[in-house]
Amino acid sequence: MNQFVFSTSGDWESTTLTGNGEDISASILYLHIQSGRDEYGQPSRGGVNDGGDIECYYILQDTPNQQQGIFPGRLEMNFPGHTLIVENTHPTFAFEYTSIDHNGRDVRNNIVEALVNIDSINNQVQAFITLYKAHWLGQDEVATFTLL
Repeated sequence: MNQFVFSTSGDWESTTLTGNGEDISASILYLHIQSGRDEYGQPSRGGVNDGGDIECYYILQDTPNQQQGIFPGRLEMNFPGHTLIVENTHPTFAFEYTSIDHNGRDVRNNIVEALVNIDSINNQVQAFITLYKAHWLGQDEVATFTLL
């Protein structure tokens, strides 16, 4: 099983990616999860249980036209003030076996979207997670957390 760890303090010099204990000279790390939507595309409770889609890969500096998949496996991402862990160890990568942890909290049933796009080639960084929070009384809400 793959074990990846991405860490950053917010600048390129502090940004690292390791895979199975070895440093990886990657130029791009990309993760996009979409889930927890109703039949009209609106956010809803259920998260991973409602199905969805995930795309996750990295691109090595030496092979810029070749994406390397991360799953099945585990990807831990450490940002200033946030930790996001995505894991899917199913041999055929069945989406419903995806677990998602944000800051120590299991959010697989609340996930609406997560995007991490670390692109050193184009000097672009984008990282956020959007979660659905149902309320028994009152209106449900959707919250987006900027990770970086």
